Amino acid sequence: MSAFAITFAYNESFFLPRWAAYYGSQLGLQNLFVLDHGSSDLSTAGLGAVNIIKVPRTPFDDVRKINFATYMHSALLQYYDAGFVVDADEFLVADPRNYRDLRDFAERTPIDAPAAVGLELCHIRHIEPDFNSSLPILAQRDYVLFDSWMCKRCFARKPIRFGGGCHTSDQPVVFESNLYLIHLKNFDYKHRMVRQQVTSAWNYSGDFGVHARRSADYVNGVFDGFDARLATGLVSRQFDFTTEIERCLGKVVINPASEYDFNLNGGFQSDNLQVLPSSFHGLF
Repeated sequence: MSAFAITFAYNESFFLPRWAAYYGSQLGLQNLFVLDHGSSDLSTAGLGAVNIIKVPRTPFDDVRKINFATYMHSALLQYYDAGFVVDADEFLVADPRNYRDLRDFAERTPIDAPAAVGLELCHIRHIEPDFNSSLPILAQRDYVLFDSWMCKRCFARKPIRFGGGCHTSDQPVVFESNLYLIHLKNFDYKHRMVRQQVTSAWNYSGDFGVHARRSADYVNGVFDGFDARLATGLVSRQFDFTTEIERCLGKVVINPASEYDFNLNGGFQSDNLQVLPSSFHGLF
């Protein structure tokens, strides 16, 4: 089974090397493709056999981005059996209790174009220290939070049309409960605050990038919400998302772009934090 991964980057000096190291260990560096949207920080240098596709810097436009993802994914399937499409801060994990790696998942999953189980990696500030760059990220963080917005259509063995942000697609929604998309935006409080300042200064086309331009007060509220869940005992060790998946499936509608969408009328997060299984801790 041959499989590739596509991501997008602009001055991603923190995430991109980690993305390449992780997905390279899963799929092989030569099977990774990075659309470099005008980086100026040398972050796409030194990635070994990773395929870098350089394009001019233009205002961020999610329609252009997702069109590229759709066409590039379809084109690469002329040569590969399957492909993943993710952002540089999104790390897909095929449950290590059931799969060797993402290539094994791509071969054995019975679903051709699934939705992943979307999880926000959380920094619980009063019990977890600031990120230490000498250690793996998952060795320093124990808690995740289900988020329907992160349940992306990020893998397919056939050409499909991805919707904006990979939140939707033209394929009926079928969840793969063994595929987790771990989103690292909030893995560290200090990193998120600095990152928010950086992304707020980017140029955007139209209304794109609203989430990347929110205030420091908004970011503080996100982390306060993580802390509050732990403080009030809203924590589970079951690592079971059956209820959340069923809720997503109950919200599926066809959106104006003729895509299957369970966030059209508003997304949601779970009430409980979940504790990551120990088998995840050394992955990245």
